[in-house]
Amino acid sequence: MNKKTKNDKVEFMDKVKKFIKDKKLINSGEHIIVGVSGGADSVCLLRILYSMKDKLNLKITAVHINHMIRDEAVDDEKFVEDLCGKLSIPCISFKIDVKMIAQREKKTLEEAGRKARYDVFYKIMKKYHADKIAVAHHQNDQAETFLYRCARGTGVYGAGAMKEKDGVLIRPLLCVKKQEIVEYLQQIGQTWVEDASNQDDAFARNQIRNQIIPRLESVNEQAVEHIGWLCEDIQEVSSYLSIQIEMAFSRCISVMENGFKICCNELGKENPWIQKQVLKKVLEKTAGKKKDLERRHIEDLMRLLHNETGKKISLPYKMKAEKSYQYILVQKDELSDKQEIEGKLYCEEVTDLTNIVENDCIKIIDYDRIETDVQLRCRKPGDFFIFGAEYKRKSLSRYFIDEKIPRQLRNEIPLVADGSHIVWIVGRRVSEYYKITRSTKRYLKLEFKREGDDSNGEYQSNDFRGRCKQTNRGDGSADQ
Repeated sequence: MNKKTKNDKVEFMDKVKKFIKDKKLINSGEHIIVGVSGGADSVCLLRILYSMKDKLNLKITAVHINHMIRDEAVDDEKFVEDLCGKLSIPCISFKIDVKMIAQREKKTLEEAGRKARYDVFYKIMKKYHADKIAVAHHQNDQAETFLYRCARGTGVYGAGAMKEKDGVLIRPLLCVKKQEIVEYLQQIGQTWVEDASNQDDAFARNQIRNQIIPRLESVNEQAVEHIGWLCEDIQEVSSYLSIQIEMAFSRCISVMENGFKICCNELGKENPWIQKQVLKKVLEKTAGKKKDLERRHIEDLMRLLHNETGKKISLPYKMKAEKSYQYILVQKDELSDKQEIEGKLYCEEVTDLTNIVENDCIKIIDYDRIETDVQLRCRKPGDFFIFGAEYKRKSLSRYFIDEKIPRQLRNEIPLVADGSHIVWIVGRRVSEYYKITRSTKRYLKLEFKREGDDSNGEYQSNDFRGRCKQTNRGDGSADQ
């Protein structure tokens, strides 16, 4: 290795490490989950974190996802496992049929793959009590995301693209370009695998990566960096605007059972752009999602501000808006949504609790407390729940609101009901009334299983997210 090459290597590492320090991405003693595909980006990230391991007392766990799309995926998996073996880094590999998921959920391969990856990352993080998830997005990815969102029709917030830190998710390589990563790996003699699908321009992102960005760099070789700086500025501006929108929202909006009430007089005092963002927030909160909510829907609401009372409009996701004097009522007919639970409930009277392990899909209740019969279903009007040592009664709808459960999930959460009394909100908690005590004489084991699921509660799908905390119950004590 010549002197220049050595200096370049050191300069690259120092650049990344300074970025990690300045942005406070990693603290000493943390456990980091690293997504490693085997490509240049993720291999570089793994090697950088490995070089910091001893100094910062880091624990590193690599996670590899075989999407089962390419025949070469098996070789990629072996490459990652061998690399981790050489570095003495634990590696966990998963095989996920992304094509099947994409077909089932009517998503693109890109969307399905991304969701599958991050679901696994968060699952592993929780299972091993890790602190952060590190992914290998770099400046070229940032520019690609920015251009992709602009082409799709993004707003101010979307234009900010990716953050270096998003909750527990960190992106330590956002300070470097793809070419810098490749050169660094070449300098240290580290190989990687190439994903041939990255060259397939049938994917929109690949067109931006392979055609548009090179053209921009031919105009200005620093184009990628400049886009990255613009994204940082947009993120800072967006942070300020978010505060202003939240303040306006609190002044102008009231919560209702199935939606929101907008005070037209108060909203009319706000800046026009703030008005639109408040209305956008109302729609997103009512629908429980952002997809397919377009500018025209916000414009429809804007026009309703100035319409006479009684005027109504229809909106996506079974939402409706109605002008009522000085208010606009935006509501969703939630109970018309999906009403079938995809899963089964298994009930069994048991006498010995010693070897029974409770988790989010298995609970033990007091059999003698059942007044009618237990039934697996989704929610209905009039459902209620008992909680706390004082046996306080609360409507299920209020419980969902208090727990900030997204609206789009409420009708999909499995419920075990005894008439209108909810025995068990699957994945969350058991009604205080049905919990076993030291005086319990008969025990009923409830077990919920998704169709095709034999994980016994280890893995939770997106419709409900429990802690997956397992507790041995052999003393008859009440569940907390």
